[in-house]
Amino acid sequence: VKKLKETLVTVQQLDKNMSNLRSWLSRIEAELSRPITYSVCHEKEIQKRLAEQQDLQKNIEQHTEGVASVLSLCDVLLQDEDAAGGSEAESDSLQETSRSLDQRWRTICALALDRRLRIEETWTLWCKFLNDYSRFEDWLKMAERTAANPNSAEVLYSNDPPVDDDSLLKYLFILVICDLIGCCHSQSVV
Repeated sequence: VKKLKETLVTVQQLDKNMSNLRSWLSRIEAELSRPITYSVCHEKEIQKRLAEQQDLQKNIEQHTEGVASVLSLCDVLLQDEDAAGGSEAESDSLQETSRSLDQRWRTICALALDRRLRIEETWTLWCKFLNDYSRFEDWLKMAERTAANPNSAEVLYSNDPPVDDDSLLKYLFILVICDLIGCCHSQSVV
């Protein structure tokens, strides 16, 4: 009778913990599945997103013990001959619940890390983009000055273009994109 009561308490505790954990898991999975959006092309925006991600990571870390506790309760019940002696369907259900929780937890941890890395990568790519834009802007100003003074010594009279077509198209594309998003004018990269 004592063993039965202990098993019942364990099952009730597992049920309560699983209920709380399911709603938290759903909220975190929804948060991690949302795309990362940026309102401006600036380091402060990246820092804001990294701070939000750090808060989310702390929330995840705070639930580590709860997840471990639920997985441990599942293992206890699966190894308890009296509890496992119930029905095969109950045992299978408990095993599937444990596997599912473990998989969801691992996925959440991996997604959180991936999200932080994507935010950091975004800043690296923005810096590269702004650097390329600045170089192109300088080249374009020089090309405009040269075109405005065709009789100067800087003009090369040759059939070879100074820039290959692919590079020119790339830079023109960058210029158009920058003008469209309007984020590159007077931006400084720290």
